[in-house]
Amino acid sequence: MIRGIHSSDKRWWLLAGKGIFQRQDAISYATDTTPIGCHMPLDLGAQMQQLYRDFGELPGITIELHQQLLAVRVDNQKASATVFLQGAQVTHYQPNEAKDIIWCSDQCDYAPGSALRGGIPICWPWFGDLNKNPTEVQQQIADNNDTRTLPSHGFVRNKLWELSAINIIDGDTTQLIFQLMLDDTTDSLWPYAGELTYTVTIGSTLSLQLCINNKSDETVSFCNALHSYFSVDAIERTMISGLETCRYTDTLEEWTEKDPQEQLLIDGEVDRFYWDTPDQIHIIEQNQREISIESQGSNSTVVWNPWIEKSVRLSQFPSDGYKNMVCVETANVGRDFVQLAPNQTHTLAVTISSKDRRLRQNSQ
Repeated sequence: MIRGIHSSDKRWWLLAGKGIFQRQDAISYATDTTPIGCHMPLDLGAQMQQLYRDFGELPGITIELHQQLLAVRVDNQKASATVFLQGAQVTHYQPNEAKDIIWCSDQCDYAPGSALRGGIPICWPWFGDLNKNPTEVQQQIADNNDTRTLPSHGFVRNKLWELSAINIIDGDTTQLIFQLMLDDTTDSLWPYAGELTYTVTIGSTLSLQLCINNKSDETVSFCNALHSYFSVDAIERTMISGLETCRYTDTLEEWTEKDPQEQLLIDGEVDRFYWDTPDQIHIIEQNQREISIESQGSNSTVVWNPWIEKSVRLSQFPSDGYKNMVCVETANVGRDFVQLAPNQTHTLAVTISSKDRRLRQNSQ
């Protein structure tokens, strides 16, 4: 992570956390992996400089450069978080004096256009392989594109979003607002006028709100998901609670729909779409922590863990990464796809929190 900037025709030193740029004859870096004296592309340096002009004086805000991607670091009295401008992707959230809630791979390449493995990617307007999405979603994309070459989970997670505002609500709460404008001039994959607004609120809880506004004259169809990767100490001692009454489709068994089962214990590869899911789901780490996931505007929940064999094949994923993560995704996928009329807005939201089960057990 770089906190200094060196462009081809300018030199300046960033006083980290102060939001101040000063020209210098020499350049220095605070870096994890980048050697002193390295060069930054001019446009990237200009973007970072603009972000600091706009937001660098705000308390608890630091603009960071992770290899080739810019991010905003938030520190307030309740928590810390990191959100990248590419994809408006949260990659870190940690309440003060608690463990990380969000898992992100330590093998991310942080390259433009390359999806980060972990965090909370925004999946839109399709989920997974486009060819596995409902016909109504495929038809909007397939007219002018070869679906075999399209990325999984849509295209907005790889796009650069605009950070339109940072609001310091109080010492405990910080809010970031990202926007992405869409029409046939900005992306050939989605020839419909629209606006995506993503609000990230960081405090004692992490609240995410994705609003899709259809500004076109046509009804549009899409799937969406907040593809949340959660950090756990040991997957074999982790249970998913709240889905016991829900039917689900098992994508690993030829997309077979199955009856509800007891609380989910993960002891192998899992890739399931749960239907008609409740507003609250819990990840319970045995005798340690409980993560609560409270959603709005979501009818589906996706649960995923790649387990051993697939972990080895996945890009930007450690071979043993499956042991310490599980995806429980707030979503509208498959038959729960959204149809949005002209000038209407759909909102998908989730609030994430955690509590220490050991404290509760000791008090009993």
